[in-house]
Amino acid sequence: MSAAARILIVDDEEFVRESLAELLRAHGHEVATARNGNEAVQWLESHRCDVILSDLRMPRADGMSLLAQARRHDARIPIVLITGAGTVQDAVQAMRQGAFDFVLKPVEPDALLRLMNRAVEHSRLQGELAGLRTSMATWRRREALIGSSARMQRLRQEIERCTRARSVLIAGPSGSGKELIAREWHLHGPRAKEALVGFDPLRDVLAERALQAEGGTLMLLNVGESGPALQLELARLIEQGEVRSAAGGTRVLHLGIAALLKQEPGCADALAALRPELRAALGGARIDAPALREHLEDLPELCAHLLLHASGPDQRTTQLSEEALAELREHEWSGNVDELRNVLERASLAASPDAPMAGLQAENLREQLRPLASRPAESSGGELTRLLEFNLRRNVDARERELVIGALARAKGIKKEACELLGIDPRNLGYYVRKHRIRDAEWSR
Repeated sequence: MSAAARILIVDDEEFVRESLAELLRAHGHEVATARNGNEAVQWLESHRCDVILSDLRMPRADGMSLLAQARRHDARIPIVLITGAGTVQDAVQAMRQGAFDFVLKPVEPDALLRLMNRAVEHSRLQGELAGLRTSMATWRRREALIGSSARMQRLRQEIERCTRARSVLIAGPSGSGKELIAREWHLHGPRAKEALVGFDPLRDVLAERALQAEGGTLMLLNVGESGPALQLELARLIEQGEVRSAAGGTRVLHLGIAALLKQEPGCADALAALRPELRAALGGARIDAPALREHLEDLPELCAHLLLHASGPDQRTTQLSEEALAELREHEWSGNVDELRNVLERASLAASPDAPMAGLQAENLREQLRPLASRPAESSGGELTRLLEFNLRRNVDARERELVIGALARAKGIKKEACELLGIDPRNLGYYVRKHRIRDAEWSR
């Protein structure tokens, strides 16, 4: 059973109201009742509610009218409708307009309790999201875009220009801050007070994440790693706001969408590799995340910001010497700002106790940059093994990933044969594919 909740029951028949109230109270819930939609709305003006259970057909203000007014009052409250067989189409239409679900008459107690538990859990999650939003101001100060160069000024202008768009494509190389740009786009737009929810195509269920983002923004991570079927679903969500649930029903959601796409310099157009439907859906507003090499003049500001948060509460090292900055300017930065953050964190930890006074020196950084500069490029034969410093876990992970790709390639994608080559249980193959984010294109080429 889910945690106890406050549930409002709305029905014009007293016997139905009291029977449902008795059932829910017996399972630990606090229950209030109303005879029609107008009474329910008046009650909502002075009371908190976790879930609304309402008859669809009532005199005066019916379930559809209550749905519209309750969502204006608080769109996070799940609304479950009770309907007869002859009004199922109306109930489906109500779900398209934001109802959580519906239950058929005569109401079967166990089925209703399962549905109400789902609705209560959904309400709880929405409450947690609302709580997280209260800390957004602090989070925003920490994560704001850093840099005053012409390129960063242009990036801010691009974000501002796109804020009224319902969806935006954010393309750029690895480590360039695409997620941060998506957050800034969300915070500067009309959905800033609502949730920003991430969706990872390799781990998450689209319908669940989209429902959590209702009214806010859904951030599509690594959209280029989505399979063909998922890309079609994403195109439908972006263009029509429709998402298909596991049960087969369709919901129309009102949310913004930020699609993140990895586009490395000098590589083939990543957008062209997507399904035509998704390319068309993403053909509107676009923001390009700059590589770090495009705004090296921001290095002093970036380093000061990153060191401030890397140094922890003891403020161990927050400065760089001029020689150290010169060393950083000469580096290639193929990993962009993420690589810079990692280098500074390691250098800060390895610095001497006197570093806070003198700042990080060039020699502190050379020790961290040397392993990066010595990494060999991937060979033309497709070898994936790299020199990953002297880090056992990273080297083991890299070798594990290489072996899984090699087995899939040799087995031509036949999972049973690949598992026999790897010596693992076939049920575990999916885990390794998700763990290492292995795409079909990596073993089928």
